[in-house]
Amino acid sequence: MSLPLRLFSLALLATLSACQGGRGSDAPDSRDAVAALAADCDSAQPLPRTPLRHYVGGMHEHSSYSDGDIYSIPADYYRAAQMQGLDFLAGSEHSDTLDDGVFIAVGGDCFSTPDGFLTCLSGLRDDTLAKWEATGVQTQQATRDDFLAIRGFEWTSDRFGHINVYFSTNITNAKTDLGYAVTMETFWDWFTRAPTEISPLGGSLTSPVPLGGGGDGLAHFNHPGDKCLDAADPGCNWKDFALVPAAVERMFAMELYNGGGRDVAYPGYYLQALEAGWRLAPVGVEDEHGTDWGSAGKAKTVTLATALTPAAFREAWLARRTYALLSGQDLRIDIDAAGAPMGSTLQCADGARVPYSAQVRQADGSLFAGQLQLITAGGEVVAEAVGPRLRAELPVAAQEAFYFLRVNDSEGESLAFAAPVWVGPR
Repeated sequence: MSLPLRLFSLALLATLSACQGGRGSDAPDSRDAVAALAADCDSAQPLPRTPLRHYVGGMHEHSSYSDGDIYSIPADYYRAAQMQGLDFLAGSEHSDTLDDGVFIAVGGDCFSTPDGFLTCLSGLRDDTLAKWEATGVQTQQATRDDFLAIRGFEWTSDRFGHINVYFSTNITNAKTDLGYAVTMETFWDWFTRAPTEISPLGGSLTSPVPLGGGGDGLAHFNHPGDKCLDAADPGCNWKDFALVPAAVERMFAMELYNGGGRDVAYPGYYLQALEAGWRLAPVGVEDEHGTDWGSAGKAKTVTLATALTPAAFREAWLARRTYALLSGQDLRIDIDAAGAPMGSTLQCADGARVPYSAQVRQADGSLFAGQLQLITAGGEVVAEAVGPRLRAELPVAAQEAFYFLRVNDSEGESLAFAAPVWVGPR
């Protein structure tokens, strides 16, 4: 059994500092931590022993290495994010053009002018013949003490749906692993194999480990409902969110916002995936194909991590400590469930009532005056409040249940989604 929550609650009281604003701002004092002393619960995951910080960043970016701006490279979107004051940025070029030797770009300006055509055909510079390796070099060069660059790729099946993979050594390509229209099994085989485990079922011959797996990667589902041959096709939405138990741990999220503005359909898909057994946190992504990387006009993800490092972010994403912000929003969300943060899985005594509190604030310190809703299976709203704070008691039933926070404006339109907590019996 993992660290008892009552010990973690005492640590929270002793170490969490007040909100400081700026990059990587701290979580505020957890006034509900005292309530955790009465909650007979444990966490299924090790809880952080040091304060969590709110790191704001962009995800799902493109350049000429796939179908983004034809004159850009990954270094450009990392640089833009730094200039915009973000804490992190995660790129994800389409895997279709990442294999070594595939130098062509496929951006929208490729056929607008002769110069554009030649640029797309020949590439910007020599390293476009080895884009995956070159992206890794640019990622390392962009990372600093105050900024984390993350390399990723987008597995692009226009039948089953798109998936972003981050931190993996190797890549796989839906156009060559039969995932584009025939089967999802090759992707799942790749994703659940160790990087050094070779199989012809999925992977790339030009990966650092030829045909090696993606078992070191973390992934999320992209823009659900967007990539289907037909709404009636059983393959749509990753075979209707068919659960792959071996992939659950590292499929950590789903896009709740994509690009600028809201997509009101995404919460419905999110519920469907959670009800199918996927354990997903919400992320907001930019999916930028031009040069507007990192701007306030794009959706953002906030990661609650102990440090701005690859290891800390891997740990945070595996622990589902993220929340998604609609474009133009700059909110900070803190959740305490019996002393545990958002994303936690709690195992509690039969009949216990788990204290839950959520606090929402504007990053500039001004008061949040919208609506808060705590949602469970079937879209049921189990608690709601007007203003910056919501409190509830979560029951412990025979079956595990999830509860996620939806943050709305005064008219009930969503502004943010925070990761669930899962509550079940010991």
